[in-house]
Amino acid sequence: MQLHQLEYFVAVADALSFTAGARNLHVVQSAVSAAVRQLEKELGAELFVRYGRRIRLTPEGEALLPHARSILAQTEAARDAVDAVHDVVRGTVVLGTLTHVGPIDTVSVLSRLSEQHPGVVVKLRQTTAGTRSSLENVRSGVLDLAIVASPAESVPGIALTPLHTEPIVFICPKEHRLAGATQIRLEDLADERFIDFPEGWGNRMVVEAAFAAAGAERTVQTEVVGFEMAVELVSRGFGVAFVAASALTSADDSVWSIPTRLEWRMQLARSSARPPTQAESVVVRAFEEAASQGAGVGLKRHEKR
Repeated sequence: MQLHQLEYFVAVADALSFTAGARNLHVVQSAVSAAVRQLEKELGAELFVRYGRRIRLTPEGEALLPHARSILAQTEAARDAVDAVHDVVRGTVVLGTLTHVGPIDTVSVLSRLSEQHPGVVVKLRQTTAGTRSSLENVRSGVLDLAIVASPAESVPGIALTPLHTEPIVFICPKEHRLAGATQIRLEDLADERFIDFPEGWGNRMVVEAAFAAAGAERTVQTEVVGFEMAVELVSRGFGVAFVAASALTSADDSVWSIPTRLEWRMQLARSSARPPTQAESVVVRAFEEAASQGAGVGLKRHEKR
């Protein structure tokens, strides 16, 4: 059993596609297919069930996957130990991120990382499925790190590093009955048409929990995956919404925003089942530094209303 066989197997398992797995590894598909076939031969078991171009893991493949991830992680740790002797940091980090990360300038963070640690390669994957999906992918090893909007301070199997917290505000059109108000009660919003994010997104989790705690109900009529779209729809009278304060700018003068006690909590997630690699650690530190430099940006934007 060779390390590259396990690496190819994990890549295919993550993508559930030989073509996509090979593409992610920058390897020709024939090499990936041959390595997986050889691994299956050595183990005496099929690892994937093939349905034409579609595949899924067999029970044997499911059993092998966590061990393959562990072996690859231990190999990376061994490389880190050797590199540390020469004060070198290198490695690949698969980083999940959200469509909006508040005051954190992700592009600038990655640019500085590239300059300071040229041996660290960050593969950025922007989620369209939200925080819940990102946490599952970190736990399973599909992602090494992920910026998430988890409302929880702790999550089983996950180590969370706080990055940024800002208010969540209620917004409505300037012509709305609540325009001009300075506070709201959730119980008074039962008849409103809400624009929100899909289930599993961190900001929606916060709002749903607040309504449940207040014993109130609401109707989500429209789902979006971007704060900008939510603000635009509200401004055009399609409904009301709860958004992160940093999603509003001084140019958003067609909506009225009302402060709430709800908070949007940005955190960096990694698996707690293994120690971080050196490459992951420098990525975490880079985002912590960026977050500390951008502290308060969301609140300042909200005050401009």
